[in-house]
Amino acid sequence: MSDDMHPDVAAVLQQAERLQSLMDEQLHKMNNQTFTATDDAETVEVTLNGHHHLTGTFIADGLLRLGAEAVETRLKQALQKATDAATKSIELDRDRIDAAVADITADLRKD
Repeated sequence: MSDDMHPDVAAVLQQAERLQSLMDEQLHKMNNQTFTATDDAETVEVTLNGHHHLTGTFIADGLLRLGAEAVETRLKQALQKATDAATKSIELDRDRIDAAVADITADLRKD
């Protein structure tokens, strides 16, 4: 930062960099994190990415013989578990980000 920069402007820019870094870290996490879960019988496995998009599915050999309704039930079970894990992760991330933003805001008010 320039020596000619007003200290308040420099402080705001520094906090903006902290916020940008926090957002970059969160985006990286969402782009790389996965959530995998199975149904109760462990015959179906699904994987969601950090954006809650389905990226993988495994159906055990022979499961289709039980019929579409049984497969649907087990898929829904696995999807619900994976979605719950992803949602919990997002809630924790949101709490962490909110705390960091509050900290950044508090730092700006001190100056």
